[in-house]
Amino acid sequence: MLFVAIEFGILMLSAILLYGALAHRVNQDVDDELMQQATLIVNRLENSHFYSWSSHLNTFARHFQGPMELVSINGLVLFTSDHTLIEHGGNNVSQALARAFGQNKITFTSTQSLLQKSNIRIIAMPIHLGGEVSAVILLGKSTSDISAIFRLMFIIGGILGLAMMILSALAGYFMAKKALDPIQEISSTARAVAAGDLSRRLESRSQDKEIRFLVNVLNKMFEDLEASFRAQRRFTADASHELRLPLTILKGEIEVALRHPRSCEEYEHILRQQLETIERIQRIVNDLLTLARADAGQLELIQEPIDLSLLLREVGQQHLILFASHHITLDMHITEGMEIVGDAAHLERVLLNLLNNAYKYAPEHSTITLSGHVDQEQWAVISIRDEGPGIPPEQQALLFDRFYRADDARCRKEGEGAGLGLSICKRIVDAHGGTITVQSTPGKGATFIVRLPLAGPDPAHSQRLHSVLDKA
Repeated sequence: MLFVAIEFGILMLSAILLYGALAHRVNQDVDDELMQQATLIVNRLENSHFYSWSSHLNTFARHFQGPMELVSINGLVLFTSDHTLIEHGGNNVSQALARAFGQNKITFTSTQSLLQKSNIRIIAMPIHLGGEVSAVILLGKSTSDISAIFRLMFIIGGILGLAMMILSALAGYFMAKKALDPIQEISSTARAVAAGDLSRRLESRSQDKEIRFLVNVLNKMFEDLEASFRAQRRFTADASHELRLPLTILKGEIEVALRHPRSCEEYEHILRQQLETIERIQRIVNDLLTLARADAGQLELIQEPIDLSLLLREVGQQHLILFASHHITLDMHITEGMEIVGDAAHLERVLLNLLNNAYKYAPEHSTITLSGHVDQEQWAVISIRDEGPGIPPEQQALLFDRFYRADDARCRKEGEGAGLGLSICKRIVDAHGGTITVQSTPGKGATFIVRLPLAGPDPAHSQRLHSVLDKA
């Protein structure tokens, strides 16, 4: 409504200004013509004897298109063509006569509005004899043709203006509806998501670049929100499942121990079993705490220079006896001088998890390969390869999800982990600005690859320096 009201106001203002400009121009043209005709007859009368005025006036009246009247100084009408202008014009003509007689001025007036069909534009011009005003000539010109054109113009303008307003209102309505449809869809989808339907997505195909960008951002937010809630539900369910089994075992052992008195040796044996169960629960809780801190961006990392080559060799040496006890060979290929910046304790945990993971799935009399090298002078690449049964392709993307265990593809030597080790490895590597991936073919083992940024000068600067030196 406001849009239509503003447009109506603009059209009315335009019509008023247009009418004023055209009316002024038309009156000016009519006044110029009357001035020319009045000057012609006045010159004839002033340059002739009074007794010949009648002849001049009759001759002029036969050619002049309009009423004509001559009034003497004493108010007598000396000549009238077809009808008197004084009676037709009323006060306007009388006032024009008074100014012409009293002020010796040429005066223009109109009997009615320009839009009136009966309007006559009149000029009152004084006639001088002996240097004084002796009479006033009144010439009139009808503006009926002009008023007809004005009325037609206003009718056509009114119709076009009304049609324009209707079309503008309809166009504005459909444009506003089209512009608001994506907003309404966004509101509806947001309410549905807030009500719990996290699968809802926006389907707007708006051509507006900003709307498309907003839709993409909101869809991404809804996807992340759904993934977060799904992960939270799965995390809660899996955590409950993982903790329920050791707690049930612990409860059962205590109930059995309390059924009847036992010896000190038996109580000690039961307590040792319970201690192992409690340690398993503690490991799960600690791992969950580490993941929670990583998800919240609160994983505390000590930023210090690390000799990665030395760290790899130390972790490898720690596993030699364990591997040898199961006839597994550890083959190490480590480039010297690899330095990074990070937290040595957390990175050691990553390497221990990956080597323990390889040990659990490596068959006896096989080889586990631990290697480290520099890639493109920017990355330290660590790979740990076993010769186990491998991992099916459909399971490789899920390995780093918490509580996931590929039990159907790989069997464990001992114990049953909670499925949090690889997830923790990924969080730690991500926190160091690196990546961790897996490459595996079923039946041919698996290789875990960790890439960490090297410490040192900007690699791009080094490349530019090498380029300048090569050109020199």
